[in-house]
Amino acid sequence: MPDTKNGREQKGRNKRNQLQESLYNEEIEALNTDEELPSFESDRTRGSEFLAEELPDDE
Repeated sequence: MPDTKNGREQKGRNKRNQLQESLYNEEIEALNTDEELPSFESDRTRGSEFLAEELPDDE
C-alpha cells in the first residue's frame, strides 16, 4: 500500500482516538480507586472545625 497523505492523517486520527480512550479508562480507574481510600478524619479531629486551637494573626 502506498504511503499517502490521506493514509497518514487517518492513521494519526486512529492513534489519537486510541490514546484518548486509554486516558479516559485510566481516569475512570483512578476515580474508582479513590472511593476505596479511608477518611481523612481521625478520632482526634472528628467534629472539630480546625486542627489549631487558635487562628493565626493576620498581620
